[in-house]
Amino acid sequence: MSGLLNGVRVVDMSVVLAGPFAAQALAEMGADVVKVEPPGGDPARGIGPHRNGRSLYFSALNSGKRGMVVDLASPQGLDQFHTLLDHSDILIGNLRPAAARKLDLHPDAVIARHPKLVYVRISGYASGTPWEQLGAYDLITQAESGIMAVTGTDGGEPVRAGVAISDLAAGLWAALGAAAAYAGRLRTSRGRYIEVPLLDAAMSLLTYMAADALETGMDPGPVGSGHHSIVPYRAYPTADGHLVLAVIGDKFWPMLCNALGLEDLGAREDLRTNPGRVAARSEIDGALVEAFADLATDEALARLAAAGVPHGRVNGILSAVGSPYAAATGSVLDIPTGDGGYRIVHGPLYDGRPLRPAPALGEHTAEILAELGIVP
Repeated sequence: MSGLLNGVRVVDMSVVLAGPFAAQALAEMGADVVKVEPPGGDPARGIGPHRNGRSLYFSALNSGKRGMVVDLASPQGLDQFHTLLDHSDILIGNLRPAAARKLDLHPDAVIARHPKLVYVRISGYASGTPWEQLGAYDLITQAESGIMAVTGTDGGEPVRAGVAISDLAAGLWAALGAAAAYAGRLRTSRGRYIEVPLLDAAMSLLTYMAADALETGMDPGPVGSGHHSIVPYRAYPTADGHLVLAVIGDKFWPMLCNALGLEDLGAREDLRTNPGRVAARSEIDGALVEAFADLATDEALARLAAAGVPHGRVNGILSAVGSPYAAATGSVLDIPTGDGGYRIVHGPLYDGRPLRPAPALGEHTAEILAELGIVP
């Protein structure tokens, strides 16, 4: 919500996805975020699709910010950057260690010069490890974290999750760490450095799967849209689409069977509890596939709703952002610009505050320099 970080200034010198996503989350909570780009711009500006010369990829990650251009390779630009940090609370970056040392922007130097600053750096791999100089990308960390090993179908090739969950998880951890460290600064008057490695962020999403594997010594393997420990819990085809069932709780099993005319299954003692259903996964899935095959999605969903069984429609992205729920919550924001604007999905903290357009390269440079008392 917009009032949460009012009065907090964030400098976002990160590029592409994880860092900009973190900074945009802080912008949605009311922070004044200044996007600092090199003369050539954030490489994300070159990622399509483009509309009216605007990268929709870049815009989706940088709305709510002001933008300025700083050439950190020049002494004047570096001085301007440090002046900006003198008047800021949080810095988000993703410079590799070698580049940071070359610019004297490594964590120790930055915190020594700006002792009240919260500096959050998103890396590929943790500093101090043999991998610290390596670059990492979402595909790589999804693979190395184990996520791809449990995504897809049994016997199929490893599958990357359709959204960049490693980058997005790192961005959320970075925003959380930034807000927590800023809260700590309010108590201590001291800033601090926080690192969020992309691989660690991806591995943090393993949660219960990692605990299971560590205990049993066995890799879970992929189960498609299903769940390793809950049955039925997956997507099923209907006559004209797909739906999902989430029978978390034994009470829903007989309710589901009654809704679909499968009373014989519902009455079986060996299927009354979830462990029994997990053991009979193939039999149950086969029966449900057959039951849904002749039902249109709307009819099947109506039966499940009437029975009180947890369910959902499998939407495409356009269906999701155009759903009655998205309309009721205002999840999609129109960002007006001189070239006709664009639309984005905002975060899940609500108060309806509109975001700024994504900055054009250097759009606010003179304005920000004037705030700092710098004559360009």
